[in-house]
Amino acid sequence: MVEGAWAGVTALGTAIVVTPLVRWIALKKGWKHHPDPNKWVRKANPHSIAMGGGLALWAGIIAAVGGQKTPLLILLATLALLVGLYDDLRYSSPWFRLFVHALLGGAVVWKIGQVQGLSPGLSVPLTVFGVVGLINAVNMMDNMDGVASSVMAVAMIGYAGLGWFTHNDSLVGWSLAIAGACLGFWIYNKPPARIFMGDAGSVMLGFLLAVVGIWASYGEYPHVVGRLLAPFFLAGLFIADTTFVVLWRWGHGRAIMQGDRNHLSHRLATWLGSEWRANGALFALQLLLVTLSWSIAMVSLPAAIGLAATGVAAMGWLFQRLWDVVPIPPWVGMEGEKGG
Repeated sequence: MVEGAWAGVTALGTAIVVTPLVRWIALKKGWKHHPDPNKWVRKANPHSIAMGGGLALWAGIIAAVGGQKTPLLILLATLALLVGLYDDLRYSSPWFRLFVHALLGGAVVWKIGQVQGLSPGLSVPLTVFGVVGLINAVNMMDNMDGVASSVMAVAMIGYAGLGWFTHNDSLVGWSLAIAGACLGFWIYNKPPARIFMGDAGSVMLGFLLAVVGIWASYGEYPHVVGRLLAPFFLAGLFIADTTFVVLWRWGHGRAIMQGDRNHLSHRLATWLGSEWRANGALFALQLLLVTLSWSIAMVSLPAAIGLAATGVAAMGWLFQRLWDVVPIPPWVGMEGEKGG
């Protein structure tokens, strides 16, 4: 645990130092964010908003885990970063992106691992689907200043705790490294943002979220429900946002892959009255999911099933409450989501 904590501190310090350097280089090269009127409306930001924050996140994570015996995962995470960076610079079709994401999922099954607790006939496709789904879920949640970086940081702290509770030491170091990098980056990404992570950051973080979630299923659990659902609920806010947006677009005849202003963050900002309050609400929701996940991992089977059902019901209530909230406020910021 001490080694894992040091990884988190190293990633945090590196991201704090490297992010403004990346921002300076991006602005010098004219790599700036250009708002899309079809997405989130913002008033004038007092700062020029640079792209390329994913490079700072990568630097923080690599500085923390580079000495560990996980060169293949570092290579795949770097590949995910480059795939997203290409999309930031050139823009590729949604179907091509999905194909590449599926290849990353196949590489995880082949060389990293797969979801435990199920037969290979179920765990292999579930692992690939999880990688593809979480890459796109993080990309979709990267839609407002500070949201994706803060929620990811809390989720990763949750995975570190889950690794500690289930005697899964390999999970702790990577989780805290990602958490530290996200917190260091958040200092510059919080409202009003000075830099965005772009697809380079969201694709890499989504890939790592999936891998960490898969690793979390390798711990020591009292039952299979804990093994499957405790890791799932830690990624639950990303999954919930994607589910909500897809259902809303489908129900209103909108293109599923077309970005808009209908995410949970946008609706919470409208409902609660500010971007900062929306950030706070999502932060609190992720903390609740951490508590739920840890509880499911430790309680008896009937209690775990009851807690999981309560969590799903609570998220359903939130969906119902936000369904008719119209997100058109003029005061908040927008991240560079593509196809989300």
